[in-house]
Amino acid sequence: MPLWRMHYSSISFQNDGLYKSLPHYSAGPFHPVIMSLALLTGLCLCLPTSNALTVFQTYRAVSQDGEVQFCCSYNHIGRHVPEELRVTLYRGLFGEEEEQEVCTSSFSHNQTLFQTKGERGGVGAGNRETPVLCRGQVEAGMVNLTISGLRGNDTDLYRCAIEVMYPPPYLRVFGNGTLLYIPEEPDCPALEPKRRDDSGSLWTRPPLVSVAWVSLLLMVVSNVAFVLYQVLQRKKRFGGIAPMISQNDGRFGYGNFQ
Repeated sequence: MPLWRMHYSSISFQNDGLYKSLPHYSAGPFHPVIMSLALLTGLCLCLPTSNALTVFQTYRAVSQDGEVQFCCSYNHIGRHVPEELRVTLYRGLFGEEEEQEVCTSSFSHNQTLFQTKGERGGVGAGNRETPVLCRGQVEAGMVNLTISGLRGNDTDLYRCAIEVMYPPPYLRVFGNGTLLYIPEEPDCPALEPKRRDDSGSLWTRPPLVSVAWVSLLLMVVSNVAFVLYQVLQRKKRFGGIAPMISQNDGRFGYGNFQ
Protein backbone atom coordinates (compact mmCIF):
# COMPACT_ATOMS: atom_id res chain seq x y z
CA MET A 1 0.00 0.00 0.00
CA PRO A 2 1.60 3.33 -0.93
CA LEU A 3 2.49 5.75 1.86
CA TRP A 4 0.79 8.65 0.19
CA ARG A 5 -2.10 8.53 -2.14
CA MET A 6 -3.57 11.36 -4.19
CA HIS A 7 -7.24 12.09 -4.55
CA TYR A 8 -8.70 14.49 -7.05
CA SER A 9 -11.49 16.64 -5.80
CA SER A 10 -13.81 19.02 -7.52
CA ILE A 11 -12.20 22.11 -6.04
CA SER A 12 -12.14 24.78 -8.72
CA PHE A 13 -11.90 28.50 -9.04
CA GLN A 14 -12.33 30.96 -11.84
CA ASN A 15 -9.39 32.81 -13.30
CA ASP A 16 -9.72 34.95 -16.32
CA GLY A 17 -13.04 33.38 -17.10
CA LEU A 18 -11.63 29.84 -17.08
CA TYR A 19 -12.41 27.21 -14.58
CA LYS A 20 -9.46 25.21 -13.38
CA SER A 21 -9.38 22.26 -11.08
CA LEU A 22 -6.51 21.42 -8.71
CA PRO A 23 -5.59 18.05 -7.30
CA HIS A 24 -6.19 17.54 -3.53
CA TYR A 25 -3.70 15.46 -1.54
CA SER A 26 -4.67 13.57 1.62
CA ALA A 27 -2.46 11.56 3.92
CA GLY A 28 -2.97 7.83 4.12
CA PRO A 29 -2.36 5.60 7.16
CA PHE A 30 1.10 5.75 8.92
CA HIS A 31 3.58 3.04 8.10
CA PRO A 32 4.73 0.87 11.09
CA VAL A 33 8.40 1.66 10.45
CA ILE A 34 7.72 5.37 10.57
CA MET A 35 5.84 4.98 13.84
CA SER A 36 8.70 2.97 15.40
CA LEU A 37 11.28 5.56 14.40
CA ALA A 38 9.13 8.35 15.84
CA LEU A 39 8.76 6.46 19.14
CA LEU A 40 12.50 5.82 19.44
CA THR A 41 13.24 9.45 18.73
CA GLY A 42 10.89 10.53 21.52
CA LEU A 43 12.49 8.13 24.01
CA CYS A 44 15.99 9.37 23.15
CA LEU A 45 14.90 12.93 23.73
CA CYS A 46 13.50 12.01 27.15
CA LEU A 47 16.70 10.30 28.37
CA PRO A 48 19.06 12.49 30.47
CA THR A 49 21.98 13.83 28.54
CA SER A 50 23.93 15.13 31.59
CA ASN A 51 25.04 13.83 34.98
CA ALA A 52 23.94 15.42 38.24
CA LEU A 53 24.68 14.77 41.93
CA THR A 54 22.96 16.17 45.03
CA VAL A 55 23.86 15.59 48.69
CA PHE A 56 21.62 16.00 51.75
CA GLN A 57 22.48 15.78 55.46
CA THR A 58 20.56 15.56 58.71
CA TYR A 59 20.20 18.93 60.43
CA ARG A 60 21.44 18.08 63.95
CA ALA A 61 23.02 15.18 65.84
CA VAL A 62 23.90 14.78 69.53
CA SER A 63 26.78 12.68 70.84
CA GLN A 64 25.96 9.76 73.13
CA ASP A 65 28.56 7.65 74.97
CA GLY A 66 31.38 9.36 73.09
CA GLU A 67 29.92 8.69 69.61
CA VAL A 68 27.80 10.76 67.24
CA GLN A 69 25.86 9.43 64.25
CA PHE A 70 24.39 11.25 61.26
CA CYS A 71 23.42 10.51 57.66
CA CYS A 72 24.75 11.74 54.31
CA SER A 73 22.29 10.98 51.52
CA TYR A 74 23.12 11.45 47.85
CA ASN A 75 21.16 11.25 44.60
CA HIS A 76 22.94 10.59 41.32
CA ILE A 77 21.28 11.20 37.95
CA GLY A 78 23.05 9.87 34.90
CA ARG A 79 23.33 7.10 32.36
CA HIS A 80 25.73 5.04 34.50
CA VAL A 81 25.50 3.94 38.12
CA PRO A 82 28.53 5.13 40.16
CA GLU A 83 30.83 2.21 40.92
CA GLU A 84 33.45 3.96 43.05
CA LEU A 85 32.75 6.90 45.36
CA ARG A 86 34.53 8.80 48.10
CA VAL A 87 33.15 10.57 51.16
CA THR A 88 35.06 13.29 53.03
CA LEU A 89 34.04 14.99 56.28
CA TYR A 90 34.93 18.67 56.71
CA ARG A 91 34.58 20.88 59.75
CA GLY A 92 33.18 24.37 59.26
CA LEU A 93 30.66 26.04 57.00
CA PHE A 94 33.12 27.12 54.30
CA GLY A 95 36.50 26.04 53.03
CA GLU A 96 38.13 22.86 51.79
CA GLU A 97 41.60 23.21 53.35
CA GLU A 98 43.47 20.29 54.86
CA GLU A 99 43.06 21.78 58.34
CA GLN A 100 39.29 21.36 58.02
CA GLU A 101 39.34 17.76 56.78
CA VAL A 102 38.42 15.36 59.57
CA CYS A 103 38.49 12.02 57.71
CA THR A 104 38.02 10.58 54.23
CA SER A 105 37.43 7.15 52.72
CA SER A 106 36.64 5.59 49.35
CA PHE A 107 34.06 2.85 48.86
CA SER A 108 32.46 0.91 46.03
CA HIS A 109 28.78 0.58 45.17
CA ASN A 110 28.66 -3.03 46.47
CA GLN A 111 30.51 -2.25 49.71
CA THR A 112 28.56 -2.07 52.98
CA LEU A 113 31.08 -0.97 55.64
CA PHE A 114 34.27 1.06 55.88
CA GLN A 115 36.43 2.47 58.68
CA THR A 116 39.18 5.08 58.74
CA LYS A 117 41.09 7.25 61.22
CA GLY A 118 41.14 11.04 61.31
CA GLU A 119 42.13 13.90 63.59
CA ARG A 120 40.22 16.39 65.68
CA GLY A 121 39.99 19.81 64.09
CA GLY A 122 41.41 18.61 60.75
CA VAL A 123 44.16 16.42 59.39
CA GLY A 124 46.64 19.28 59.29
CA ALA A 125 45.79 20.66 62.72
CA GLY A 126 48.39 18.50 64.50
CA ASN A 127 46.03 16.82 66.98
CA ARG A 128 47.69 13.43 66.65
CA GLU A 129 47.37 12.69 70.36
CA THR A 130 43.58 12.63 70.14
CA PRO A 131 42.62 10.84 66.91
CA VAL A 132 39.05 10.26 65.87
CA LEU A 133 37.58 7.15 64.32
CA CYS A 134 35.15 7.36 61.39
CA ARG A 135 32.97 4.39 60.53
CA GLY A 136 30.53 4.28 57.62
CA GLN A 137 27.62 2.04 56.74
CA VAL A 138 26.81 2.22 53.05
CA GLU A 139 23.30 1.74 51.71
CA ALA A 140 21.59 2.62 48.45
CA GLY A 141 22.08 6.37 48.06
CA MET A 142 23.05 6.80 51.71
CA VAL A 143 26.12 6.79 53.97
CA ASN A 144 25.55 6.55 57.75
CA LEU A 145 28.61 8.02 59.48
CA THR A 146 29.60 7.28 63.10
CA ILE A 147 32.31 9.55 64.56
CA SER A 148 33.99 8.74 67.88
CA GLY A 149 36.70 10.64 69.75
CA LEU A 150 35.23 14.16 69.59
CA ARG A 151 35.17 16.42 72.67
CA GLY A 152 33.06 19.28 73.92
CA ASN A 153 35.05 21.97 72.10
CA ASP A 154 34.55 20.09 68.81
CA THR A 155 30.88 21.13 68.62
CA ASP A 156 30.54 22.67 65.15
CA LEU A 157 28.95 22.36 61.71
CA TYR A 158 30.31 19.42 59.72
CA ARG A 159 29.87 18.95 55.96
CA CYS A 160 30.26 15.73 54.02
CA ALA A 161 31.42 15.79 50.40
CA ILE A 162 30.47 12.97 48.03
CA GLU A 163 32.69 12.35 44.99
CA VAL A 164 31.95 10.10 42.02
CA MET A 165 35.34 8.65 41.07
CA TYR A 166 34.29 6.11 38.43
CA PRO A 167 32.88 5.98 35.82
CA PRO A 168 33.43 9.44 34.32
CA PRO A 169 32.54 12.22 34.51
CA TYR A 170 34.06 13.15 37.88
CA LEU A 171 31.55 14.82 40.21
CA ARG A 172 31.99 16.39 43.64
CA VAL A 173 29.17 17.92 45.70
CA PHE A 174 28.97 19.17 49.31
CA GLY A 175 26.05 18.62 51.64
CA ASN A 176 24.15 21.28 53.53
CA GLY A 177 25.97 20.47 56.79
CA THR A 178 25.08 18.83 60.12
CA LEU A 179 25.43 20.50 63.52
CA LEU A 180 27.25 18.01 65.77
CA TYR A 181 26.68 18.76 69.46
CA ILE A 182 29.27 17.15 71.77
CA PRO A 183 28.35 17.56 75.49
CA GLU A 184 31.19 18.69 77.71
CA GLU A 185 32.39 16.03 80.16
CA PRO A 186 32.84 17.42 83.70
CA ASP A 187 36.25 17.07 85.39
CA CYS A 188 34.81 16.64 88.91
CA PRO A 189 33.43 13.24 89.94
CA ALA A 190 29.77 12.70 89.38
CA LEU A 191 27.46 12.99 92.36
CA GLU A 192 25.66 9.97 93.65
CA PRO A 193 22.11 9.83 92.35
CA LYS A 194 19.41 10.64 94.86
CA ARG A 195 16.84 8.00 95.65
CA ARG A 196 13.53 8.01 97.38
CA ASP A 197 12.81 5.87 100.39
CA ASP A 198 9.48 4.35 101.29
CA SER A 199 8.25 7.59 102.81
CA GLY A 200 8.97 9.51 99.61
CA SER A 201 11.87 11.61 100.91
CA LEU A 202 15.14 11.91 99.03
CA TRP A 203 18.36 10.43 100.33
CA THR A 204 21.87 10.17 98.98
CA ARG A 205 24.12 7.17 99.35
CA PRO A 206 26.91 8.04 101.84
CA PRO A 207 30.53 7.55 100.81
CA LEU A 208 32.26 4.34 101.84
CA VAL A 209 35.01 6.21 103.79
CA SER A 210 32.45 7.92 106.01
CA VAL A 211 30.76 4.62 106.75
CA ALA A 212 34.09 3.08 107.81
CA TRP A 213 34.92 5.98 110.16
CA VAL A 214 31.50 5.87 111.77
CA SER A 215 31.76 2.12 112.31
CA LEU A 216 35.18 2.47 113.93
CA LEU A 217 33.96 5.25 116.21
CA LEU A 218 30.98 3.20 117.33
CA MET A 219 33.23 0.27 118.10
CA VAL A 220 35.54 2.40 120.27
CA VAL A 221 32.62 3.96 122.14
CA SER A 222 31.10 0.53 122.74
CA ASN A 223 34.37 -0.83 124.18
CA VAL A 224 34.83 2.17 126.48
CA ALA A 225 31.25 1.91 127.70
CA PHE A 226 31.69 -1.80 128.38
CA VAL A 227 34.87 -1.19 130.45
CA LEU A 228 33.18 1.55 132.48
CA TYR A 229 30.22 -0.71 133.13
CA GLN A 230 32.48 -3.46 134.46
CA VAL A 231 34.29 -1.03 136.78
CA LEU A 232 31.05 0.32 138.18
CA GLN A 233 29.69 -3.15 138.78
CA ARG A 234 32.84 -4.15 140.66
CA LYS A 235 32.72 -1.04 142.88
CA LYS A 236 29.07 -1.67 143.64
CA ARG A 237 29.79 -5.31 144.64
CA PHE A 238 32.76 -4.65 146.97
CA GLY A 239 31.88 -1.16 148.18
CA GLY A 240 30.16 -2.29 151.52
CA ILE A 241 33.07 -4.44 152.88
CA ALA A 242 35.32 -2.64 155.45
CA PRO A 243 39.04 -3.15 155.11
CA MET A 244 40.83 -5.27 157.77
CA ILE A 245 43.39 -3.42 160.02
CA SER A 246 46.46 -5.42 161.00
CA GLN A 247 47.39 -5.53 164.81
CA ASN A 248 50.81 -7.14 164.49
CA ASP A 249 53.51 -5.13 166.35
CA GLY A 250 56.30 -6.95 164.74
CA ARG A 251 57.41 -9.05 167.68
CA PHE A 252 55.42 -12.15 167.02
CA GLY A 253 54.17 -13.64 163.96
CA TYR A 254 50.79 -14.40 165.46
CA GLY A 255 49.77 -11.01 166.71
CA ASN A 256 46.43 -11.06 165.06
CA PHE A 257 45.32 -14.05 167.00
CA GLN A 258 44.60 -12.83 170.62
